[in-house]
Amino acid sequence: MKPNFFIVGTPKAGTTSLYHYLEEHPEVYMSPIKETNYFSQIDIKAQHLYYNETHVNTAEEYEAQFKGVTDEKAIGEASVSYLFYPGVPGRIKEFNPDAKIIMVLRNPIDRGFSHYLMDKRLGFVKLSLEDVFNGKGSSPLTDLFYQQYIGLGFYFEQVKRYLDIFGERQVKVFLYEDITSDIDKVVKDIYSFLEVNDTYKPALDQKHNVFLAPKSPIVEQLYALRSFRKVIKKLFPENLQNKIKNKFFAKEKKPVLNATLKAKLQKLFDEDIRKTSQLLNKDLSHWLR
Repeated sequence: MKPNFFIVGTPKAGTTSLYHYLEEHPEVYMSPIKETNYFSQIDIKAQHLYYNETHVNTAEEYEAQFKGVTDEKAIGEASVSYLFYPGVPGRIKEFNPDAKIIMVLRNPIDRGFSHYLMDKRLGFVKLSLEDVFNGKGSSPLTDLFYQQYIGLGFYFEQVKRYLDIFGERQVKVFLYEDITSDIDKVVKDIYSFLEVNDTYKPALDQKHNVFLAPKSPIVEQLYALRSFRKVIKKLFPENLQNKIKNKFFAKEKKPVLNATLKAKLQKLFDEDIRKTSQLLNKDLSHWLR
């Protein structure tokens, strides 16, 4: 059995929550590994992207992700790397020409800042976002940092590739603010798009992948160690991992982006936002305010 829909991105735009809300639906099957990165693994490995994630590498391993399918009508996976890399839409199309594509777009400035804060918390980046923007610092990963926090936000070409290859009927685009303001409607629209029972009500009060701040410098230093995070994941089930996080992390307001840098980013993204707005026939002018 092969997947017939894909959540392709973008990162830090609520796709983790959508994955779980879809997973709950009795007519939907989601791959046990949320981000298989199967169709983007070539690009990720070629770039030596610094996350060092485990990918589903072979056709056999990918097929095994869907061996648990019984009578579900919608079968999917969610890999946010699929939106950025140019070759992915064609690979998915070759794999399943009838596949449906779901994407969520977020104000590229807010998205990039959120992505930066996540990577900083995980210990991947030590530079300030200003230094990343200006290409400063001696880190050999500076170009990749720029790609992750800024480059991923140029949506026009990324979205257009999917529309060109799959057509408008097979592509559904949501905005992050739709998720935060009316998640009930978004979930209902997705269920309808996937042609499953759209009256089903998942546990929408359960939030996933929210911003958490370490309660002490020691916790921050420990959590920045990938080896420490791997041990936690290996020893404890997901529900217990969440309890541990709630014990040592606090839900706090996110830091505020520097106003000068924000103005520079608005200028940088201005043209792409306008083009994306026209492409989707969606008003995105509030992203520029």
